[in-house]
Amino acid sequence: ANMPWSIHMDRWTPDNPNAFFPRMYQTSDHNYRPSDRWVQNGSYIRLKNLQVGYNVPFNKKYVQNVRVYFSGQDLWESTKVMSVFDPEVPNGVNSQAYPFYRAYAFGLNVTF
Repeated sequence: ANMPWSIHMDRWTPDNPNAFFPRMYQTSDHNYRPSDRWVQNGSYIRLKNLQVGYNVPFNKKYVQNVRVYFSGQDLWESTKVMSVFDPEVPNGVNSQAYPFYRAYAFGLNVTF
């Protein structure tokens, strides 16, 4: 079905009695019973955006300024929440959302 591979691999079986996820059933009515099974500490810290630049001292006739920079998005995260759960996804489960990704950019700005 539409579950991440990590859930399929870390489910309870006789060979894996200490798994995080309970055993699989053909029907889903077992998860509708009141339980604190899925409660996790959702605390997290994430470095969302970072931009660092340096203006290079430049004094030439045709160039006024040179700037070198690095820009990054979602560079770091610290959490105890399992990887299939994302605190920034509206329902908390990242099964149908875009995955957490990192983006890097290096640049050079030249002003003539």
